[in-house]
Amino acid sequence: MAGGPFGGYIVPKAGLTYRVLSKGLGASMWFWMMYRIKEDGPVAFGLRHPWDHGDHAAAAEVATKHARLATSALNGVLAVNKPPGISSAGLLDYLKRNIGLDSSCFPFSEHFVREQKLRAPGTKLKRPHSMSQLRVGHGGTLDVEASGVLLIGINRGCKHLDKFLKGGKTYLANNCLGVTTDSRDAEGRILSLSNTKHVTHEMLDGVLPKFVGSIQQKPPVFSAIKMGGKRLYEYARKGQSAPEEIKARTVLVDQITVTHFENPGHETSGRRVALPRGVSEYFAQGRYVWDGGDMHVGEEMMSNVNDPRLAKFQVFVRSGGGVYVRSLVHDLGMAVGCGATMLSLVRVSQGPLRLGRDTIDAEDLPYIDRVVRAMRHAESVIGQNEELPG
Repeated sequence: MAGGPFGGYIVPKAGLTYRVLSKGLGASMWFWMMYRIKEDGPVAFGLRHPWDHGDHAAAAEVATKHARLATSALNGVLAVNKPPGISSAGLLDYLKRNIGLDSSCFPFSEHFVREQKLRAPGTKLKRPHSMSQLRVGHGGTLDVEASGVLLIGINRGCKHLDKFLKGGKTYLANNCLGVTTDSRDAEGRILSLSNTKHVTHEMLDGVLPKFVGSIQQKPPVFSAIKMGGKRLYEYARKGQSAPEEIKARTVLVDQITVTHFENPGHETSGRRVALPRGVSEYFAQGRYVWDGGDMHVGEEMMSNVNDPRLAKFQVFVRSGGGVYVRSLVHDLGMAVGCGATMLSLVRVSQGPLRLGRDTIDAEDLPYIDRVVRAMRHAESVIGQNEELPG
């Protein structure tokens, strides 16, 4: 069909697919075209739809091609609420494979399960290669079990991410005293167990000033830092030592506040900040269910996270880029003589973008209209705070 409202050509190919031959269409035109196809069907453009012939495979191909056409015009940054249990890379993979597919997308719940299988110990499964040409990136990774604000750049939006890698962030971390692990969080194996009866809220508050300001911090062995051509966690998972000593780095911590402290049978003080509902539910089931037994050195920490006998504390942290909160928690515990392990982590904000107010959920990522709204909102918030250069 020649012509058309935007001066281009939409040509049926073998009665099943279409090609858009126009050059340089603006984003608004792309979204208008996608809206018309979605609402009125290809009939609005004088085309036949493969579903009319019961050809579902071809229909899926058409939907995918429509998605690629529409997403090629997307450029910007948005904030996503990353749930615990999936890697930052796994979330980006879901975005690349499903954006623009709307209700025809692969359900996020199924993608979540597949990603967990990929991470199972000893698995030989690999993430299938994506044919999408969409360029995506994030402005600072979150560990698999961490949740909260993850900034995602799409196409030209990726060039703005470096500013956020170095910029300010806030975190809420739940932790336990008297336990250290090889990863410094609940995913690791227990290295030591110590008595915590002597620890008080006042003691913790007393050591906080040592960790505020410009400090030296040694990254954990389970980290994404590259050494010898590999990530450090690749050596750690195989039980290998890093090829050279992990050196401490200068990082900036602006604020640490102990919001809640609980040492069973001794002291309870402060006010615990509740985790988002989905996050609290995640850490109360599955591998986190306590079996009622005692902890032992060498076993995994996950099944002991909800042991009611543990002394626990919650901290709010405001920091610059490059800070490992689990290392900060570990060092706080060592400063009061018993060690500590981070049990959960929520990134509450990154730059001016805050969890809840400025984020969309992972389930929203296949819907272009929701992604566009999120990018426009993020651009407005960032612009008001002068975080993103013109």
